[in-house]
Amino acid sequence: MRYQLKWRFAAGLLAAAMVAAAPAFARDVPFVPTPQPVVEAMLELAEIDKNDVVYDLGSGDGRIVITAAKKYGARGVGVDIDPERIAEGRENARAAGVEDKVKFIEGDLFQVDLRPATAVTLYLLPDVNLKLRPKLLKELRPGTPVVSHSFSMGDWEPEKTVTVNGSTLYLWHIPARTAGRWEYRIARSDGRTETHRLEITQDAQRIEGTVTIDGTTYPISDGRVGIDEISFSVERTIDGRAVTQRFKGRVIDGQVAGMALLEERALPRQAAAER
Repeated sequence: MRYQLKWRFAAGLLAAAMVAAAPAFARDVPFVPTPQPVVEAMLELAEIDKNDVVYDLGSGDGRIVITAAKKYGARGVGVDIDPERIAEGRENARAAGVEDKVKFIEGDLFQVDLRPATAVTLYLLPDVNLKLRPKLLKELRPGTPVVSHSFSMGDWEPEKTVTVNGSTLYLWHIPARTAGRWEYRIARSDGRTETHRLEITQDAQRIEGTVTIDGTTYPISDGRVGIDEISFSVERTIDGRAVTQRFKGRVIDGQVAGMALLEERALPRQAAAER
């Protein structure tokens, strides 16, 4: 059975937790130049084009943002805490003839405003990636590609992993923001309309929470979020029937439009006996 859904916010989004900036360890990331074939593979993985603004966090000699500008016509911003690397990046940009498309920021990557970025590249250490993850999820727009050289981001599952010249590259896209309280209604086949109140917590592409229906609260399961998709399941009873409702929708401008699929399932023997 299918139901058309339209959701709306019952309250504002919950603010994503943000780690306190801790610049000290950023200096401990060693400068190891990324081989040029790997640089180009990272930009291809992010599908960079002339409309992009590429932020390279821990930019070293600037080769990633310089390649993005020279090969694709993109704009680039390199961020590094080491003034020698910043000076080297600026000189390399001048030599490549792209100084009008590339700029370098000397500073702590945890303090830089990432909101203008349309793509982010990283070659950092695993613990730095993990500390940076909440900032990426909070500041970058849904759909923004993030490409990391050599190191993953814990349990944030990459959408694609490729190997180039012995280096592993990881690709993610920032998912839609769905944490908070939502409300939606379902028109049932018997003419009744149910109001569902959904509360969600989100960690990257995984969501957890509860939905309250007619005064009864159920946990959600199998919760997932993509760039503009959301899906989850609820196990409940309707008119004495044990059912699984599977919800799937698209997140657009703070609303979700989608479908609910209803599947009957066998009641546990004890519950059936009690009925």
